[in-house]
Amino acid sequence: KGHIMKLKNGSIDCFIPCRKKGDFINNLNFLELEGIKLVEHSIITAERTKLFENIYLITNDKNSAEELITKYPYIKLILVKNTRDPFYKMIRKNNYKINNLSENICVLLPNYPFKSSITIKKIYNEFIKKKLNLIFSITKLNNFFYKDKNHYIDCVNFSKIARLKKDIKPLYKMGGGIFFYKKTNQELKINKFKKKETYLLNEHESFGIYSLYDFIKASGLFDIDSSILKKMTKNNN
Repeated sequence: KGHIMKLKNGSIDCFIPCRKKGDFINNLNFLELEGIKLVEHSIITAERTKLFENIYLITNDKNSAEELITKYPYIKLILVKNTRDPFYKMIRKNNYKINNLSENICVLLPNYPFKSSITIKKIYNEFIKKKLNLIFSITKLNNFFYKDKNHYIDCVNFSKIARLKKDIKPLYKMGGGIFFYKKTNQELKINKFKKKETYLLNEHESFGIYSLYDFIKASGLFDIDSSILKKMTKNNN
């Protein structure tokens, strides 16, 4: 029970898309968090899984990437110009730079620094066991309500119907930044997915960094003992 189902050697490639310009903070993925760059947390976690034949860094920041390759010689670099494309389009467009793309593809988004190698392996196990074409990590939102029939979403703390929140169906969103999909499934439709194609993470591992506030909050979260976090967060898988 819990055994990771391994495929033949070289059957999984990992990609870490890492653009220089962030939505709210420039150079976000290359800022230091706990003494190492944010993107390094994903690089280290990917290597610890021991699942991947190749780990690729996709970026438009040549100088920063070359420094990382010197530090982590096992990663491979793919330089791109347009980083606004979704990650699956970037991978597809750059297939010619990849030597024998593996049958299964893993993508780890670098702005989720708390994802663990154990969780990545669990998600991969689900991906193989259920014979899926796609699986990705999600998180549950608790403080919201549907304001009307058009599904307008608002914070439940400011709702007059807050007392009814136990009757509100849960809302889920992408979180954790972990994706597995088949090479043959390169036109991903993540907005049209089945429940079995998702893996629910706890609040800690699903925490994402988009703004300076998130970055400061993440710095504090690293100082909290992991055993305490496990008690504070609940994984429903």
